[in-house]
Amino acid sequence: MIQRTLEAYGVPYGYRAKVGLIVVGPNLNPTPEICRMLPPYVQVRETRIHMDPVVNVEECSKLSARLPEPAGLLTEGMSSPLLGNRSAIAFACTAGSLVGGPGWDKKEIESMESNSKGIPCTTTATAVEEAMRFLGFKKIVIAGPYIEEVNKKFKEFYEASGFKVLNVAGLGIEDLYEIGATKPSQAYQIAMDAFAPEADGIFISCTNFRCSDVIEEIERDTGKPVVTANQATAWHLMKLLKINDPIEGYGQLLRKVPRV
Repeated sequence: MIQRTLEAYGVPYGYRAKVGLIVVGPNLNPTPEICRMLPPYVQVRETRIHMDPVVNVEECSKLSARLPEPAGLLTEGMSSPLLGNRSAIAFACTAGSLVGGPGWDKKEIESMESNSKGIPCTTTATAVEEAMRFLGFKKIVIAGPYIEEVNKKFKEFYEASGFKVLNVAGLGIEDLYEIGATKPSQAYQIAMDAFAPEADGIFISCTNFRCSDVIEEIERDTGKPVVTANQATAWHLMKLLKINDPIEGYGQLLRKVPRV
Protein backbone atom coordinates (compact mmCIF):
# COMPACT_ATOMS: atom_id res chain seq x y z
CA MET A 1 0.00 0.00 0.00
CA ILE A 2 2.81 2.41 0.87
CA GLN A 3 4.66 1.62 -2.36
CA ARG A 4 1.54 2.18 -4.49
CA THR A 5 1.02 5.56 -2.81
CA LEU A 6 4.59 6.57 -3.60
CA GLU A 7 4.20 5.59 -7.23
CA ALA A 8 0.83 7.32 -7.54
CA TYR A 9 2.16 10.65 -6.31
CA GLY A 10 5.56 10.47 -7.95
CA VAL A 11 7.43 10.98 -4.69
CA PRO A 12 11.23 10.99 -5.21
CA TYR A 13 13.25 7.99 -4.05
CA GLY A 14 14.63 8.65 -0.60
CA TYR A 15 12.13 11.44 0.07
CA ARG A 16 12.12 10.61 3.77
CA ALA A 17 15.62 9.28 4.34
CA LYS A 18 18.73 7.90 2.68
CA VAL A 19 21.27 5.42 3.99
CA GLY A 20 24.73 4.53 2.74
CA LEU A 21 26.35 1.13 3.19
CA ILE A 22 30.07 0.44 3.04
CA VAL A 23 30.35 -3.22 2.02
CA VAL A 24 33.55 -5.26 1.82
CA GLY A 25 34.97 -7.20 -1.09
CA PRO A 26 32.75 -9.71 -2.88
CA ASN A 27 30.11 -9.92 -0.13
CA LEU A 28 26.76 -10.94 -1.60
CA ASN A 29 24.30 -10.51 1.22
CA PRO A 30 24.58 -7.30 3.29
CA THR A 31 22.82 -4.90 0.92
CA PRO A 32 19.87 -7.11 -0.13
CA GLU A 33 19.22 -8.22 3.45
CA ILE A 34 19.38 -4.70 4.88
CA CYS A 35 17.17 -3.38 2.06
CA ARG A 36 14.51 -5.92 2.98
CA MET A 37 14.46 -4.62 6.55
CA LEU A 38 14.07 -0.92 5.80
CA PRO A 39 10.83 0.90 4.84
CA PRO A 40 10.31 1.49 1.10
CA TYR A 41 10.67 5.25 1.52
CA VAL A 42 14.34 4.87 2.56
CA GLN A 43 16.79 4.95 -0.34
CA VAL A 44 19.82 2.68 0.04
CA ARG A 45 23.16 3.56 -1.54
CA GLU A 46 26.18 1.25 -1.50
CA THR A 47 29.91 1.50 -2.08
CA ARG A 48 32.63 -1.09 -1.54
CA ILE A 49 36.13 -1.43 -0.15
CA HIS A 50 38.61 -4.10 -1.17
CA MET A 51 39.06 -7.20 0.94
CA ASP A 52 40.84 -10.37 -0.05
CA PRO A 53 38.21 -13.14 0.22
CA VAL A 54 39.64 -14.60 3.41
CA VAL A 55 37.96 -13.94 6.75
CA ASN A 56 40.67 -14.06 9.39
CA VAL A 57 42.08 -11.59 11.89
CA GLU A 58 44.89 -10.42 9.61
CA GLU A 59 42.64 -9.55 6.65
CA CYS A 60 39.84 -8.03 8.73
CA SER A 61 42.34 -5.78 10.50
CA LYS A 62 43.22 -4.07 7.20
CA LEU A 63 39.72 -2.71 6.57
CA SER A 64 39.60 0.08 9.11
CA ALA A 65 42.14 2.31 7.35
CA ARG A 66 40.09 2.19 4.12
CA LEU A 67 36.86 3.68 5.51
CA PRO A 68 37.19 7.50 5.16
CA GLU A 69 37.20 7.56 1.34
CA PRO A 70 34.01 5.48 0.82
CA ALA A 71 32.26 7.45 3.56
CA GLY A 72 33.01 10.61 1.62
CA LEU A 73 31.86 9.07 -1.67
CA LEU A 74 28.53 8.07 -0.15
CA THR A 75 27.79 11.64 0.87
CA GLU A 76 27.65 12.71 -2.78
CA GLY A 77 23.96 12.94 -3.56
CA MET A 78 22.85 12.07 -0.03
CA SER A 79 22.48 15.71 0.90
CA SER A 80 19.91 17.25 -1.44
CA PRO A 81 18.73 20.88 -1.20
CA LEU A 82 15.25 19.59 -2.10
CA LEU A 83 15.11 16.50 0.12
CA GLY A 84 17.16 17.70 3.07
CA ASN A 85 19.97 15.90 4.84
CA ARG A 86 18.24 13.04 6.67
CA SER A 87 20.92 10.44 6.08
CA ALA A 88 23.12 7.90 7.86
CA ILE A 89 26.04 5.67 6.89
CA ALA A 90 27.00 2.20 8.14
CA PHE A 91 30.11 0.08 7.74
CA ALA A 92 28.22 -3.17 7.09
CA CYS A 93 30.81 -5.64 8.35
CA THR A 94 30.86 -7.31 11.75
CA ALA A 95 34.33 -8.81 12.08
CA GLY A 96 35.95 -5.80 10.44
CA SER A 97 34.37 -3.48 12.98
CA LEU A 98 35.55 -5.30 16.11
CA VAL A 99 38.62 -7.36 15.25
CA GLY A 100 40.92 -4.75 16.80
CA GLY A 101 39.34 -5.22 20.21
CA PRO A 102 37.29 -2.96 22.49
CA GLY A 103 36.88 0.54 21.06
CA TRP A 104 37.84 -0.48 17.52
CA ASP A 105 34.33 0.31 16.24
CA LYS A 106 34.32 3.76 17.86
CA LYS A 107 37.59 4.62 16.13
CA GLU A 108 36.11 3.53 12.82
CA ILE A 109 33.07 5.75 13.37
CA GLU A 110 35.34 8.70 14.09
CA SER A 111 37.32 7.91 10.93
CA MET A 112 34.19 7.77 8.76
CA GLU A 113 32.68 10.88 10.31
CA SER A 114 35.89 12.81 9.62
CA ASN A 115 34.89 12.64 5.95
CA SER A 116 31.08 12.26 6.03
CA LYS A 117 30.19 15.98 5.98
CA GLY A 118 28.12 15.81 9.14
CA ILE A 119 26.23 12.62 8.27
CA PRO A 120 26.19 10.28 11.30
CA CYS A 121 27.95 6.94 10.92
CA THR A 122 27.83 3.58 12.63
CA THR A 123 29.30 0.09 12.31
CA THR A 124 27.67 -3.30 12.54
CA ALA A 125 29.52 -4.11 15.78
CA THR A 126 28.21 -0.88 17.33
CA ALA A 127 24.69 -1.55 16.05
CA VAL A 128 24.68 -5.06 17.50
CA GLU A 129 25.82 -3.83 20.91
CA GLU A 130 23.11 -1.16 21.05
CA ALA A 131 20.45 -3.55 19.75
CA MET A 132 21.27 -6.13 22.41
CA ARG A 133 21.05 -3.49 25.14
CA PHE A 134 17.73 -2.29 23.67
CA LEU A 135 16.35 -5.82 24.07
CA GLY A 136 17.77 -6.17 27.58
CA PHE A 137 20.41 -8.82 26.83
CA LYS A 138 22.94 -9.52 29.57
CA LYS A 139 23.85 -13.16 28.89
CA ILE A 140 24.27 -14.06 25.22
CA VAL A 141 25.33 -16.80 22.84
CA ILE A 142 27.02 -16.02 19.52
CA ALA A 143 26.63 -18.04 16.34
CA GLY A 144 28.20 -17.45 12.94
CA PRO A 145 30.21 -18.81 10.03
CA TYR A 146 33.68 -17.94 11.33
CA ILE A 147 36.88 -19.75 12.22
CA GLU A 148 38.00 -19.97 15.84
CA GLU A 149 40.47 -17.05 15.87
CA VAL A 150 37.68 -14.72 14.73
CA ASN A 151 35.22 -16.22 17.23
CA LYS A 152 37.66 -15.38 20.02
CA LYS A 153 37.67 -11.71 18.94
CA PHE A 154 33.87 -11.64 19.17
CA LYS A 155 33.93 -13.07 22.69
CA GLU A 156 36.59 -10.57 23.75
CA PHE A 157 34.76 -7.59 22.25
CA TYR A 158 31.30 -8.26 23.65
CA GLU A 159 32.54 -9.33 27.07
CA ALA A 160 34.46 -6.05 27.25
CA SER A 161 31.16 -4.35 26.35
CA GLY A 162 29.54 -5.83 29.46
CA PHE A 163 27.82 -8.96 28.15
CA LYS A 164 28.38 -12.45 29.53
CA VAL A 165 29.15 -14.66 26.54
CA LEU A 166 27.99 -18.18 27.38
CA ASN A 167 28.94 -19.82 24.11
CA VAL A 168 30.38 -19.05 20.67
CA ALA A 169 29.72 -21.48 17.81
CA GLY A 170 31.09 -21.15 14.28
CA LEU A 171 30.97 -23.11 11.05
CA GLY A 172 34.74 -22.81 10.63
CA ILE A 173 34.55 -21.14 7.21
CA GLU A 174 37.38 -18.82 6.19
CA ASP A 175 36.52 -18.32 2.50
CA LEU A 176 34.35 -15.24 1.96
CA TYR A 177 32.68 -16.67 -1.15
CA GLU A 178 31.75 -19.82 0.75
CA ILE A 179 30.24 -17.76 3.57
CA GLY A 180 28.16 -15.84 1.03
CA ALA A 181 26.86 -19.09 -0.43
CA THR A 182 25.67 -20.56 2.88
CA LYS A 183 21.98 -21.36 3.23
CA PRO A 184 19.59 -19.97 5.86
CA SER A 185 19.24 -23.55 7.14
CA GLN A 186 22.93 -23.47 8.11
CA ALA A 187 22.37 -20.26 10.07
CA TYR A 188 19.44 -21.89 11.83
CA GLN A 189 21.49 -24.97 12.73
CA ILE A 190 24.52 -23.10 14.09
CA ALA A 191 22.24 -20.84 16.14
CA MET A 192 20.59 -23.90 17.67
CA ASP A 193 24.03 -25.42 18.32
CA ALA A 194 25.11 -22.27 20.16
CA PHE A 195 21.87 -21.89 22.12
CA ALA A 196 21.87 -22.07 25.91
CA PRO A 197 18.53 -21.90 27.80
CA GLU A 198 19.92 -19.42 30.35
CA ALA A 199 20.86 -16.90 27.63
CA ASP A 200 18.78 -13.73 27.28
CA GLY A 201 19.18 -13.81 23.52
CA ILE A 202 21.08 -15.02 20.48
CA PHE A 203 23.45 -13.00 18.30
CA ILE A 204 24.09 -14.28 14.75
CA SER A 205 27.22 -12.62 13.37
CA CYS A 206 28.48 -11.72 9.87
CA THR A 207 26.67 -9.49 7.38
CA ASN A 208 27.53 -11.96 4.59
CA PHE A 209 25.83 -14.84 6.46
CA ARG A 210 22.33 -15.14 5.06
CA CYS A 211 19.99 -15.57 8.01
CA SER A 212 17.13 -13.06 7.74
CA ASP A 213 14.72 -15.79 6.61
CA VAL A 214 15.15 -17.84 9.79
CA ILE A 215 15.12 -15.15 12.51
CA GLU A 216 11.46 -15.71 13.37
CA GLU A 217 11.85 -19.49 13.26
CA ILE A 218 14.78 -19.39 15.69
CA GLU A 219 12.85 -17.09 18.02
CA ARG A 220 9.87 -19.46 18.00
CA ASP A 221 11.96 -22.57 18.58
CA THR A 222 14.13 -21.13 21.36
CA GLY A 223 11.73 -18.68 22.97
CA LYS A 224 14.53 -16.07 22.89
CA PRO A 225 14.98 -12.89 20.84
CA VAL A 226 17.52 -12.94 18.03
CA VAL A 227 19.85 -10.15 16.91
CA THR A 228 21.64 -10.58 13.58
CA ALA A 229 24.34 -8.48 11.96
CA ASN A 230 22.21 -7.11 9.11
CA GLN A 231 19.05 -6.78 11.19
CA ALA A 232 20.91 -4.76 13.85
CA THR A 233 22.52 -2.58 11.18
CA ALA A 234 19.10 -1.78 9.68
CA TRP A 235 17.72 -1.13 13.18
CA HIS A 236 20.53 1.26 14.12
CA LEU A 237 20.26 3.16 10.85
CA MET A 238 16.55 3.68 11.54
CA LYS A 239 17.38 4.78 15.07
CA LEU A 240 19.86 7.36 13.77
CA LEU A 241 17.22 8.56 11.30
CA LYS A 242 14.51 8.69 14.02
CA ILE A 243 12.28 6.26 12.11
CA ASN A 244 9.92 4.44 14.46
CA ASP A 245 7.82 2.37 12.06
CA PRO A 246 7.66 -1.30 13.12
CA ILE A 247 9.06 -3.78 10.57
CA GLU A 248 7.40 -7.19 10.50
CA GLY A 249 8.92 -10.55 9.66
CA TYR A 250 12.45 -10.16 11.00
CA GLY A 251 12.20 -10.71 14.72
CA GLN A 252 11.42 -8.83 17.89
CA LEU A 253 14.12 -6.20 17.41
CA LEU A 254 12.58 -4.59 14.33
CA ARG A 255 9.03 -5.03 15.60
CA LYS A 256 9.66 -3.23 18.90
CA VAL A 257 9.14 0.54 18.90
CA PRO A 258 9.88 3.28 19.76
CA ARG A 259 13.54 2.97 18.87
CA VAL A 260 14.35 6.52 19.97
